[in-house]
Amino acid sequence: MKLIEHIAMYKRMEIINRVPFFRSFELAERQMLLESFSQLYLCQQGRYVFKLHEQSQQLYIVLSGELVVFRQSDHKELGHIRPGDFVGEGAFIAHRERSTNAKALTDTIVLAIEPLALTKLPVVVREKIKDQLILGMSERIARLSSLLERHTP
Repeated sequence: MKLIEHIAMYKRMEIINRVPFFRSFELAERQMLLESFSQLYLCQQGRYVFKLHEQSQQLYIVLSGELVVFRQSDHKELGHIRPGDFVGEGAFIAHRERSTNAKALTDTIVLAIEPLALTKLPVVVREKIKDQLILGMSERIARLSSLLERHTP
């Protein structure tokens, strides 16, 4: 992945303002997150955001493009991550190695947040991030439950 360094703040804000993950964030909170507590990366099509067993623990929020998450053993697709979705929450929350692979299906821009950054954010911003993670994870559980119901005899 390539770190995106030289992009004007107003362009970063334009991108982040379109992403559902940040709808509940005030403008100043979005700006603070972009300026001090996160980094933008471009992951080119076919490149990995992370691989199984890596020790990295960043949370990635997709701002544009699309990722596919899959198992290493059989390359079975586990899901697609689109703008506003996040990936890497297991390693981010539990401080453990990666349990899957995430690869760019198209050129993809992601916002990366380190676990340590979460502890330095103001409480209101930290809580909004946690709320979005909980909401996103509960939506995934609901989709998986529905999928299991359709495929269980």
